[in-house]
Amino acid sequence: MKRIYNKFKGYTLADCDCRYCLYYGGRRKGKVTCLADKCVCADEIRQAQKRKERSS
Repeated sequence: MKRIYNKFKGYTLADCDCRYCLYYGGRRKGKVTCLADKCVCADEIRQAQKRKERSS
């Protein structure tokens, strides 16, 4: 029997930073350039924000 002590509980806001995204196109004049039409990480970011609010 295996025990998993550190179960995955979701992404943090630091994990969802645009710089780590596959579609990150860089910054230009302070604005983030995304190569996708719509942010592919939006759901993860929303869940991370809710999780942070609940823990505070």
